[in-house]
Amino acid sequence: MNKQRNRFGLRISSILMLGALVDGVYADAYRNPAPTAEGIAKAGANMIFSDDASAISYNPANLAFQTNASVVVAAAFARAEYTYSPAPGVDIVSDDPWVMLPNLYVSMPISDGLVAGLGITTPYGQGIDWGSTALIPPPFVPVTAPILYKAEIALININPTIAMKIGDSFSVGIGADIYYSELTFNAQIPVTPPPPPQTLVDANAKGTDWGIGGNIGLTWQMTENQRAAFSYRSQINMDYEGDFSLGGDFATTVKYPNTLGVGYGIQITDTVQVEALLEWSEWSVNDVQTVTAGPLPLPPQENNWDNTITAAIGGSWQFADSWTIRSGYSFIESPIPDATITPLLPDTDRHIIGLGLGYTVAGHTIDLSYSHTIYADRTSTNPAYPGTYDIDSNLVGVTYSFSF
Repeated sequence: MNKQRNRFGLRISSILMLGALVDGVYADAYRNPAPTAEGIAKAGANMIFSDDASAISYNPANLAFQTNASVVVAAAFARAEYTYSPAPGVDIVSDDPWVMLPNLYVSMPISDGLVAGLGITTPYGQGIDWGSTALIPPPFVPVTAPILYKAEIALININPTIAMKIGDSFSVGIGADIYYSELTFNAQIPVTPPPPPQTLVDANAKGTDWGIGGNIGLTWQMTENQRAAFSYRSQINMDYEGDFSLGGDFATTVKYPNTLGVGYGIQITDTVQVEALLEWSEWSVNDVQTVTAGPLPLPPQENNWDNTITAAIGGSWQFADSWTIRSGYSFIESPIPDATITPLLPDTDRHIIGLGLGYTVAGHTIDLSYSHTIYADRTSTNPAYPGTYDIDSNLVGVTYSFSF
C-alpha cells in the first residue's frame, strides 16, 4: 500500500502543474447545455420549431415567424461530480456545488416579417473544484510544481439580433455575440524546496476580457409542414488578463470555436413535431495553450484537440389544449483525445436523454425539464496523466415565457 501511495503521490505532484490551468475552465462539459427547459427536454434539438424569443440562441432566423412580442426567462440548474482514479484503489472526488445558468430573451416585431430581439445568455462557463487538500500528495513525497485544485470561468453573451422574411419560403437572422468573461483559479504553490516537509501557499489569479463575434441563421419552409435550417456562430478569442496573488501578471487565451449546425423538422400532425440536429464545432483551435502567472516558468500546454460532431433528435406532443410533453436524445463527442486528457479536463463522449413538460395559458408558458447523461468510460493513454475517469451529473431546466 505504501508503494501504491508513493506512486500516486509522484503522479499527482508531477501532473497537476499550473501549465494545465486552462484545462480546468472547460470542465463540466466546457460548453453549457441548451439555454431553456424546452431545449433541455429535447436534448438540444430545438433549432427548427423554437417559436419564441429564445430562437436567438437556437436559430435566429425563426424570430421572423413571430407576430407577437416575446419575453423568455430561463434557468438551468446543473451539477457534475468527477471521480479521478490515478491508481487502483485510489479515488479522488471533485467538490463542485450546484450552479445556476440564467438566460434572458426579449423580441419585438418591427413590421411584417421584420423582428428584433436581444438575448443575455451564458453559453460557456462552469468549472471544477477538487478541494484545497485532496490533490496534495503524502507528506513524504516532494512537491516540485504548483498543484491546481480549482478553476472557474463565467461568461455572459450579449446577443442583439434582427430577423426578416425573404419571400414566402425563407427567413434569415443575423446577430452579434458580445462576450464578457472572468476566469479564476486557485493553486497550492510550494515555497520551500524538497525534501519534505514542505510549505505550500494558497495562490489565486483572476483575468477578464471582452470579445466580439457574430452569428447567422437561415430557415427554409420547404412545405407547409417541413422546415430545414442552417446556423453559424463565429470563433471568439478571449485574452484574459489580470493579477497573480503572489505577484506579477496573469494572462492566458481561451478560444471559443466556430460552430456550424444544420437541422430538419416535420409537423407530423397538428399536435406532433419531430426534428433532428447535426452540429460541428471547431475545437481544434485550442491545440496549444499558453499561460503567464507572475514569475512561474510555464511551458505551453499541448492539447491536440479534435473537432467534434453533435447529433440530436427531439420532439413534442401537445396532448391536451394547454399541455405539451417533450423528449429528445443527443450524442456529444469529446474533443479531447486519450493522449492529452488530464484530471483538470475530465471530459468524455456522452449520451443525453431529455424529458420535459410545458403548460400554456393566456400567452403564459411554464416549462420544466430534466436530462440524464450517460458518460462513456475514459482511460488516459498519456503516460504523464494515467488513470480513469467517472462522471455523474444532473441537469434541471425551468423556463417562463410570455407572448403578447
